[in-house]
Amino acid sequence: MIRDVKWKKNFVVLAILALAITFYMPTSEAQEDPYIENVIYSKGSEESSTIVLSGRDNATFYKYLILDDYSQAPTNWFESDFNDSSWSFGAAPFGDRSVSGVEPNLIWNTQGNSPYEDDVILVRHKFQLSGIVTSAQIDVAFANYCTPYLNGNIIYEERGDNNHAQEYWNDDGTEEISASSFEMGQNVLAVYARDTGQGTWGNNNRQWVDLQITASVFQPTNDSIIFGDTVTVAVKGGNKGNVSAEEVIIESFTNESTVSSTILSTTEPNFEDLIFFTWTPSYIGENSLNLYISCNCSDGNSSNNNLTLNITTKIYRLKTEIENNLQYVNQSRNLVKIISITNNGGLTDNVTLIPSNGEINSQLTFSPNNFILNPGESKNVTISAQLPLSIEDGFHNISFQVKTQHDYTISEYLVNNGINTEVAWKWIESDGYEELYGNANWTTLGFNDTNWSNASTPFGDSSVDGVNYRTLWDEDNYAYFRYILNISDIGIYKNGIMNINVASNNFGDHYINGIFVFGDMDEGNGHGAEYWNDEVQVFTNYLSEGDNVIASVIGNPQNSQWFDQEIIVTFPQANLWNYEDATYNVPIFVDTTAPTTKVNENGFYKNSTSIPLTWKEISDDGDLEGFYLYYQMKDGSALGDWMLYGYYDTIFATNFSAENGKIYRFRTIGIDVYGNKEIKGTYDTEVKIDMDLPRSELWLSEGDIQYTNLDGVTINWKENETSDIQGYLIEYKKIDETSWENYGLFTGIGEYWFEPESDGTYQIRSRSIDYSGNKEVKAVPDITITFDRMKPLVSLNQINILRDTGDLTLSIKERSENLSSLDIEFARLDENNEDILEWKSFDEEWLNEEFIIRNLVDGYTYYFRINPEDYAGNNYPREEFEFIFNYEDNSTKEILLPTIPLKPVMTGKIKNVEITVDENSNGIYDKILQEYNGNDLSGMKANQYWIDYEEGKLVFGNGDVGYLPPVNSSISITYSGYDLVTTIDNNPPMAVQNVEYQIDNENNLTIEWNEPDDAVSYIIESRDNFSRPWEILENINYTKNKMVYEISNLSGGFHYYRIISVDRMGYQNADMEGELLEIFIEFENINSATSDGSSSTVINNYIIATSLLVLTAIASAAYAFRNKKEEVAIDVNNSNILVPVELLNEEQINSAEEDKPTFSVVQGSQFSRTTVFVCVGGCQSEFENVNDGEDGNEIMCPHCGLIGDSPL
Repeated sequence: MIRDVKWKKNFVVLAILALAITFYMPTSEAQEDPYIENVIYSKGSEESSTIVLSGRDNATFYKYLILDDYSQAPTNWFESDFNDSSWSFGAAPFGDRSVSGVEPNLIWNTQGNSPYEDDVILVRHKFQLSGIVTSAQIDVAFANYCTPYLNGNIIYEERGDNNHAQEYWNDDGTEEISASSFEMGQNVLAVYARDTGQGTWGNNNRQWVDLQITASVFQPTNDSIIFGDTVTVAVKGGNKGNVSAEEVIIESFTNESTVSSTILSTTEPNFEDLIFFTWTPSYIGENSLNLYISCNCSDGNSSNNNLTLNITTKIYRLKTEIENNLQYVNQSRNLVKIISITNNGGLTDNVTLIPSNGEINSQLTFSPNNFILNPGESKNVTISAQLPLSIEDGFHNISFQVKTQHDYTISEYLVNNGINTEVAWKWIESDGYEELYGNANWTTLGFNDTNWSNASTPFGDSSVDGVNYRTLWDEDNYAYFRYILNISDIGIYKNGIMNINVASNNFGDHYINGIFVFGDMDEGNGHGAEYWNDEVQVFTNYLSEGDNVIASVIGNPQNSQWFDQEIIVTFPQANLWNYEDATYNVPIFVDTTAPTTKVNENGFYKNSTSIPLTWKEISDDGDLEGFYLYYQMKDGSALGDWMLYGYYDTIFATNFSAENGKIYRFRTIGIDVYGNKEIKGTYDTEVKIDMDLPRSELWLSEGDIQYTNLDGVTINWKENETSDIQGYLIEYKKIDETSWENYGLFTGIGEYWFEPESDGTYQIRSRSIDYSGNKEVKAVPDITITFDRMKPLVSLNQINILRDTGDLTLSIKERSENLSSLDIEFARLDENNEDILEWKSFDEEWLNEEFIIRNLVDGYTYYFRINPEDYAGNNYPREEFEFIFNYEDNSTKEILLPTIPLKPVMTGKIKNVEITVDENSNGIYDKILQEYNGNDLSGMKANQYWIDYEEGKLVFGNGDVGYLPPVNSSISITYSGYDLVTTIDNNPPMAVQNVEYQIDNENNLTIEWNEPDDAVSYIIESRDNFSRPWEILENINYTKNKMVYEISNLSGGFHYYRIISVDRMGYQNADMEGELLEIFIEFENINSATSDGSSSTVINNYIIATSLLVLTAIASAAYAFRNKKEEVAIDVNNSNILVPVELLNEEQINSAEEDKPTFSVVQGSQFSRTTVFVCVGGCQSEFENVNDGEDGNEIMCPHCGLIGDSPL
C-alpha cells in the first residue's frame, strides 16, 4: 500500500516537471521581451560624495601585507572572499616620511639594495554601500607603481614608472570605476603598490600609497517623504528577448498627468539597465505612480510590462494654544505664562521658541525649549521673564515665535531660461537707437501688446558662453520683452524670494507688474553678455494671484545683441499646505505700584486691655485686595519686633488685647490684586495702657458644680476688697473662644439667671469698673461650667466582617465629648440566621481606649452596641436610638445613619424604624412616613422610604416614587440599632471533590472539578516524582460550579498534580479526593524506515523494547514498595513505560536529609479544629494528627510509618 502511494506521488511530480519543461522550452522563433521588474526611489540627490576617505583626510584603516617580491603574494589576494585575517592592520597613508605636510600613519620603507626588501605592499579595505552607485572615480597618490582592484575587478594595471612621484592626486592614478563593479552591502578595495628602489624626488628613494573613491550613490528608501519633496525614481528594466527590441518607451504617469517618458531606440537582447527620472507627488498621503514599458515590436511577454510605485507624503504642523486672558506683572516684575504646543503634523519635530526683538522680549526664557514632539503629542511650555526696571506700568506685549525644525524650502523656475528650453516671450524692436515708449505703461498687465511678435529666448545675433540664440536680433536699437505667467494661488509663494538672472548686452531695465525692480539703462559704459551678468534677489511680494507680467527693455547702441532671463522662486515648503511658523503676541499689564493704607487715630491713653482698631485705604487705585495688621510693643525703653496680628480683606476693624503698662504701635500694610505690597518704615498710631484695676467676685447659687444638663444657673456677684466700684460688667464666653460676651452692666451687687443658647463649656466672670474708668482685668474666670444638653455621640472603629476566635479589640474612632461611662452589650446568632437578639453585658472594662473581648465561638455572628454617658448625665442608648437630620439639599436621596438599624425580626417587632418629618420648620414632627419593604424601589409610594439594613442607609425617592423631604425640613428617625458586627469563621473549606481529567493527542491536559463549599480560590501544585516537593503552578482567584484548568504540551513520563481549596479567611485544604492526580504521558516512538531490510535493526528494536519493559517493572515495584501497598502483578505486555526518577549521589541525599524537616503543616490548618501535616521526609502524603503515644511532641505518618517531632 505504501509503495503504491509513493508511486502515485512520483507520477504527479514527473507530470508537473514535464509540464514545466514544456512551458519553458525555448522556441526556435525569435522574440522581443521588453520588461520592467523593479522600481525604487531616493529622497536624496545623486551628488558626488566620498565613499572611501583617504588616509590623509580620515586615517582610513586597511589590512596590509609588506613583501619582498610580488611573487610572494597569496593567490587571489585581491578577491572579495579572500581571508586576510592574518594580515596586519594599520591606517593610510603608507610611506616612509612626511610629504608636503602629510605624515604617513604607517611606515613602509624599502630596505637594502637590489633586489630590495619590503618593496611591495598589498592593502585591502572593506566598506559598506546601502545604495546604487551610478558613477564613481578612484584617486591614488603613489610612488612608483600601483594596481587597484574593486571586488576582484581590476581598475587599471601597473601605472607609474621608476621615477613616479606621489602627489594628491596623481593624474595617472585617477580613473573612472564601472558602476557595475560595486555591490550593495560589503565591497572590498584592494591595491598593489610597488617601489622600484630607485631615486625619486631629487634622487631620494621614497615609498607612498594613499587613495580615495568618490561616487554618486542612489540611496533607495521606503520611507515617507515631506509633501512637496521631489524624489529620484530608478526603474530597472531591459529586454529579456533573444532579439533586439525597437523603439522601447518607458513611461511613468499618475491619474492626472505623464511624469516621464524615456525612449530607447534599440534595446539589445538580454539588455538591462536603470532608468532615472524625478517625480514630485501631488497629494498629502498616498500617491501612486504607474510605470509601463512598450515597444514597436512583437512583445513575447506582456506580464512584465507594468509596475506601480506608492509613496506616502507627510506634512509638519505645530499648533500653539495660549489663553487670551491678560497677564499681570506686579512689583516683583516676574512674568510667568504657560502655553501648550501640539504636533498636528505627521513628522517628529524639534520645537524651538525664539523671542522677538524688544526690551521685554530680550528677557524671555522658555522651559522646555528645543524639545522633541512626536505626531499628536502636546507639551506645556513655561514662559518666564524678569522685567527690567525701565519698563513702566501699563499695557505691554511679549512676542515670540514657535518654530519647527523642518524649515525646508522649495525652489522652482517661475520663468525658464532659453538655454535648453523654448520659452515664448512677446517682443518688439525700435527703429534705431530711439525708445519706443516714453513711460512704463508697456510693463503693466493691461497694456495692449497685440502688435508685438511671439518669439523664444535667447534673442541675439551670436552665441554667448556656448549658447546659440533662438530668435535673431541684430539691430542696434531698443528691444522690449514681455512674459505673461499665471499664478493660481499666490499663497504658495508667501515669504518667498525670487532670484532674477539676466544675460544681456549693454543696458537694461527690468519690471514685474509695472514695478521697476532693477536696471542700468543709460548708466555707465554698458557691458557684454554672459550667463549671468545680472543676478538680483527680491521678495515675492511683487507677484499677484492670477496673471503677472515680467517685462524688460534692453538697449544696444552698438556691437552684438543678447537677451535671456530666468526667474527662480524659492519659498517655504509648508506653504503647500498653508502653514508657517507663527509669531505670537501676548498682552501683559504691568502694575508695580503698591496701595497706601493707615490705621486711624483713636487717642493715646487707654484704660482697657482691649484696644479697638480701625484702618482705611488712602490711595484710590481701586485694586486693593486686603490689609496686613502689624503691632509693635514698647515696654519702657525696650522696643519689640513688628508682629503680624492678622490679615483682613473685607473687615476694617478689630479689637486688640493688650497688657497694662505697655505702649503699642500699630500699622497696616496694604496689598493689591496684583500682589503689590505696601512698604512702610514707621507706624500709623500708638496707644498706652494705664490703669489700676478694681476687683470683684462671682459665684453660683447652685453650688460648685462643673457639669449640668439644666437650662440655666443663678449667678451672684459682689465686690472683693474694693470700695470704689461704680458698676459690674458681667461677661461670659465659651472656653475655646477668645472674646467675651457682655451679659449685662449692673450698678451694684446682685444675682441673675444665666441660660446660654447652646451647649458648651462656659466661663463666667464679673469685672468691676471704678470711677476713674479703669475696668477690672480678670484673666481667670470666676466660674467654669459645662452646659451639656446633648446626647454624647460615639463611634467605634470598624472590625473585620469575618475573623477567627482570637481576642477581639474594640476601640473608639470618634466621640463628641468626654464620657463618664461607655457600656458595651453583645448578642449572637448562628451564622446566616436571623432571630430576636438577646443582649448581654460584658464584665470587662475599657483599658487605654480599648475593649478586649475573648472566648468568641466559631460559627456565630456577633452584634455589638454601646451606651455612652457623659459627665452631665446625658446618655445615648441604641435600644431607642433617635437621630435628627436637617434636610438642606433635595439632591440628597440617601442618608447614612450613625448606627446600623436592626432588621425588625431581630427586635421582635413588626417595624423597627419610625420616621416623622417637620416639614414647616415649626418644631412639630407631624408628617409620618411608611417603610417600603420591597427590593424594587420603583414600587415605592410618595410617603414611603426604604432602609438598607446592610449598609445602614435611609433611602428616599423623588416625591412621586418614594418620599422626597422638603428643603430645610427636619427628619426624626427612631430605631433600635447596633454599632458593629462580625462573624467567627475558624474552619478551612471543603476539599476538592469529583476530579476528572482528559489528555488529547497533543499531550494537552484538562482538569475539571466541582466547586467545594466555602472555597473562594484554588492553588494548583505539581511535582515530577515523589522525591520532589510540591511546586505551585498557579493561584486561581475565583470559583464557579464547574472549575476547569488546562496544561499544554506535557513531556513524556509521570506527572503529579493536586488542587488545594482556599476559603475567605485564607484557610487551605489540601485533602483532595484521591490525594493527587497521577498522570502518565507516553514517550514518542520514532520509527526509521530504510530500503534495506537489516536484521540488526529488528534485534536492536527488540533490545530497546525489552529494556523499557524491565525499567517499567522496576519502577512499578519501587512505587508499590514505597507506598507499602499490596503487591500488584505486573503485566509486562500491557504496562506503561515509567520514567526513572532523577538520581542523586550519596552526598546530595545526606545534605537534603539534614536540611529537610520530617513533617510540615498545611498552611492555615493550624488555625482550624483539625491540623493537617505533610510527611516531608517520607512519602509526601498529608494526614490528620492521631497521637496515641505518651510523648505529645512525637507524631507518626499513617501512610509510610515515618516517626518524628511535631513542627508545632
